[in-house]
Amino acid sequence: MLRKIILYATIVVLICGCGSKKSDNSGTKPSSGGKTLEVLLIVPDEVYAGELKDTVNYYFEKPCEGLNQAEPLFDVVKLNPAGFYQSDMFQKHRNVIIISLNDTNKNKLYQYNDYKSSPQTYFEFSANSRDSLYSMIRRSANMITKQFYENEYKRIGKAFKKLENIEATKAIKERFGFDLVVSEDFYIAVKKPNFIWIRKETQDVSLGLMIYKTQWTGEMPDEQQIIAIRDKITKENIPGPSSGSYMGVEQRFELTHHNVVLSNTDAIETRGLWRLLYEPDAKITAFMGGAFVNYCFKTKDGKNLIMIDGFVYSPSKSKRDQLIQLESVVRNIGLK
Repeated sequence: MLRKIILYATIVVLICGCGSKKSDNSGTKPSSGGKTLEVLLIVPDEVYAGELKDTVNYYFEKPCEGLNQAEPLFDVVKLNPAGFYQSDMFQKHRNVIIISLNDTNKNKLYQYNDYKSSPQTYFEFSANSRDSLYSMIRRSANMITKQFYENEYKRIGKAFKKLENIEATKAIKERFGFDLVVSEDFYIAVKKPNFIWIRKETQDVSLGLMIYKTQWTGEMPDEQQIIAIRDKITKENIPGPSSGSYMGVEQRFELTHHNVVLSNTDAIETRGLWRLLYEPDAKITAFMGGAFVNYCFKTKDGKNLIMIDGFVYSPSKSKRDQLIQLESVVRNIGLK
């Protein structure tokens, strides 16, 4: 069967199987559809009311971390089951949640990966009461969120690979020893022995990706050390629009830190805001800022620290969808 069953008891969660299963011909499936971080919620109108709608909003439309304006974790689009099952296009959507509420159901959560397209995940809740359903959503929300974001990373990674900037890939490989793929929309702005800055510029948006290596034989840096390293790098390498201005971390805004794994390597992810800073004697000519996501990890030999940082300048416009492009570059890193 194309399913991984997660059984819910009153207290204990039992996971059956060793991983999500895919169909044998997943490599031949068509590309999944849907906008960036869009989720289809398949549920009857009479079920999707009151507390269920509030629960879905709380877990899947809460504000993203590290952004200066409220943007939801996902854009949830609600559909009736009849409309969903009659549409081949909807069934090939990348991220799908299906809710079945019936007093004869067993309380189970089914997961289908690459069922109709790739990358794709269906999560199907089968519940016999509203209380059971709310409990299942609460317990599985983080897992579902992680899987849907993984789908986005895979989609963007595949798209960038098709339009790979070979020059940038080669420059990164020569300096840091790993594969990191950006699309042809990006160009190399600064290239040094232990530092590279890659940019993408459009009329409305500026995206930056910087990679830095330094000797580091101690333990992984703590939160303050990560920020200090980032500020040192940007002050030396990311100048502002006028003399004496440079990029720095906005420390008046709360930063978030998470332990993550990049290609089997432990890393620290830091999210927050950056702003334009000025030397004491510099003339203030502009106010600029945006969001960033930073990844820090040690090389396999334990002698160096690698910092990869993606940042966005997109005044008065959405930053979530721009930032995930940079996250996807790092999440698809090829470490050996």
